[in-house]
Amino acid sequence: MKSFQEIEITVYRGVKDRVGHLSTLHDFLTNVDVSAITELRSCTDAERKRQIKMSLPQATISGVFSPTRSAENLVRHSGLICIDIDLKENEHIENFDMLIEDVLSRIEEVAYAAHSVSGKGYFVIIQLRYPQLHKAQFEQLVRVFADMGIYIDRACGDVCRLRCQSYDEHPYINIDAKPFSGIYREPKKPRVWCQSGYAEGDVEEKVARLCREVAMRHIDLTANYEDWVKIGAALSSLGESGRQWFHLCSSQNSGYNPAECDRKFNNLLRSTRQIGIGTFFYYCRQYGIE
Repeated sequence: MKSFQEIEITVYRGVKDRVGHLSTLHDFLTNVDVSAITELRSCTDAERKRQIKMSLPQATISGVFSPTRSAENLVRHSGLICIDIDLKENEHIENFDMLIEDVLSRIEEVAYAAHSVSGKGYFVIIQLRYPQLHKAQFEQLVRVFADMGIYIDRACGDVCRLRCQSYDEHPYINIDAKPFSGIYREPKKPRVWCQSGYAEGDVEEKVARLCREVAMRHIDLTANYEDWVKIGAALSSLGESGRQWFHLCSSQNSGYNPAECDRKFNNLLRSTRQIGIGTFFYYCRQYGIE
C-alpha cells in the first residue's frame, strides 16, 4: 500500500465537527493524546466516557470529504477501508485479546491493526483494489471474515463513517499488504413463491410491512429454535434482502445474538431446503398479523 505519509484523509475535531480539515493517515494514527485515551479506558462513568470519546479527533479513513462529511461530498477515495471487530459480537472467539497476533497479522491484506479506543476491540485498515466499488468490497469482506468466525460491524460499510482516534503501543503495520480484490455480487434472486401468487415486488413490500408490524408490537415469532430456522429459511428465499428482516424478527427475542443471526442466515442462503416466503406469511397470521 502507499506510505501512510502519502494517504490524505479528512480529520475532524470531535464528533460535532462536520467540516474537518485535510490531514494524513500517518498523522491521525500517531499524533495522539494518549492521556485522554488512557482516562477513557480507566473511567467507570459511562457519561464521562462518552464525553471523552466525542471530543477525541475523528477521521474518515476512506477518503477526503468537502465541504461537509457526507457520502455525496466524497472528493476522492483514499483507497482504504477501516473495519471494526467488537468484543460483544465475537465473544465466541477464544483468546480474543490475541486476535492481532493469532489471526489478523496472518492475513496478507491487513495493512494496519490496533486496539480500538475502548481497548476492548480492534480496528483494521485494509487497502481496496477497487475503491469505486466500496460497498461491494465491504460486503465481501464481511463474508470473508465471517468464514473465519470473525464478525465485523456492518456500519463500517458507510464510506463516510467516522473512526475515533485510538492508541496502541504496538500496532500491527504491514507496508507490503496486498490490496483486497474481493467483490460481492448479489446472487441471482431465486423465484419467490407463495400460495397467493403475488408478484416478486409485491412480496417484498408485504414482508417489509409485516416485519415493521412485528417490531412495533414486539411480537416474537421465533419463540423456539425450529420456528426461528423456518422463518429464516422463508426470508432467505428473498436472497440477501431478507437478512435485514431476519435480524428484525430475531431481535424481538430476548436471546437475540446478531453474530449468531448472521451465521444462521449465511447457512440458510446456501441451503437447498425448499421453504418459500409463504411460510413467513403463515407465521405472521398465527399472531394475527395480516
